[in-house]
Amino acid sequence: MNPTIVLAYTFFMNVIAALEAGRRDFLNATHDISPRQASAKPAPGGWSVLECIEHVITVEDRYLGWIANGVWIEPRPDAKKELRLFTMARSRLTKIQSPESLQPHGRFHSLDAALSEFNAVRDRSVQLAQLRGEALYAIGAKHPRFGNLNAVELLHLIDAHTRRHADQIREIYAIREACQTTSVRMKPLKSKIPAVFKRDSPDLPAEFASTAAPAQLFNDAKFVTIAEHRLQDLDQSRLRIDTFQLDGSVLERVQFSNSQFATAVWKDVRFVGCDLANIHAHRLSLLRVDFVDCRLTGFRATAMECQDVLIQNGDARYAQFQRGKFRSCEFSGCDLTDADLQEADLSGSILRSCNLARADLRKAQLRNTDFRKSEVDSMIVGINDLQGAIVDAPQAMVFARLLGLQIA
Repeated sequence: MNPTIVLAYTFFMNVIAALEAGRRDFLNATHDISPRQASAKPAPGGWSVLECIEHVITVEDRYLGWIANGVWIEPRPDAKKELRLFTMARSRLTKIQSPESLQPHGRFHSLDAALSEFNAVRDRSVQLAQLRGEALYAIGAKHPRFGNLNAVELLHLIDAHTRRHADQIREIYAIREACQTTSVRMKPLKSKIPAVFKRDSPDLPAEFASTAAPAQLFNDAKFVTIAEHRLQDLDQSRLRIDTFQLDGSVLERVQFSNSQFATAVWKDVRFVGCDLANIHAHRLSLLRVDFVDCRLTGFRATAMECQDVLIQNGDARYAQFQRGKFRSCEFSGCDLTDADLQEADLSGSILRSCNLARADLRKAQLRNTDFRKSEVDSMIVGINDLQGAIVDAPQAMVFARLLGLQIA
């Protein structure tokens, strides 16, 4: 394939897909927030949800202005720098004081108006990426904190900044919820528990493409895209790939252990009996993906978004899914011993018949998360983290002991 075409397509997948995923994450964070909650501040001096949205819009608009007025520079794509910038800006562990010019000033009075403006500015970012493509590598600007950047790096910062404040909005909502409840809630929460859990299965083609030498699909260390293939009994351990896209495929007994991916986008994929142990993905996006009888020991993702994912009979011991987003996901019969799920969003997902011994779920979002029939005896969780979770009677007794309650 022409290297220019590969670069352009890689750019399209990395930047545009990330901007759209960040948009979804931000909109999900504001879902079900009432007008009163949107304007309320969690603490004196803190920002309301409306102010967070205003700040995100202001920053994105500022960055787009820098790109529009940028100077020509020598194009030098640097995937590692992009990921480093994303990770630094994404994490809320490091507090950053916004300058006065970027702080909110009460521009919006309704959530609908704020989100409409957010969508408008995000549309402009996506359209810029679509129209300019890889030419954005040749536009430079100086960031007051991160120094000289190209326009692609600025777009990655836009994505990271939006996701950072999506987490802040979730924190604001959690604080408001906590203030309206006692530390131990004895009455059932008035949450909307879905009557039927719905997870969409992979949309797989009726026929798959044939490949005489399937191992050659992985020869390009920069960009690998596999669509509508069935791969069987293949050893691809210790891969090093910048962008790995899988679409509409089935992989059976394929080994990816100890591999590293800068960006992995897997959609409509079924893994059966595969070895994915000790994989490290900086950015991982999964949509309608099944892992059946797979080894996921030590699997690690820095930024992880999952929608309609099934992990069935998976060995996920020591997996590191901290801060991962799991929407309509199902863990069934999995071993999650010593897994790290701190600050993960598991709202509305199922962890059924799983071993959660020493699994760390502190500060995880567990509203409508179904733990029934799972082993939770030594699960690590805070007293407020379990609000809204679905448990059976024996598990309720276990959690009471874990949280230090004395039941007479």
